[in-house]
Amino acid sequence: MTSIVGHPGLVDTVLVAGQVVKRDGVLVGVDLPALRTRLLASRDRIVAAAGIPLDGTWHPRPESK
Repeated sequence: MTSIVGHPGLVDTVLVAGQVVKRDGVLVGVDLPALRTRLLASRDRIVAAAGIPLDGTWHPRPESK
């Protein structure tokens, strides 16, 4: 028996409202390095405001009741 599993990497072309957003398996019109930079900057602002270190030493604790 063969099962078919969907995965985003298997998608070749995607159109949204008639506009191509993925062609030949690659996103169109997206600057991934710039997006990554923006996401990391956002993460850094959030963790700094929350006082969470990014060195892997922070572990969440359950709220006390």
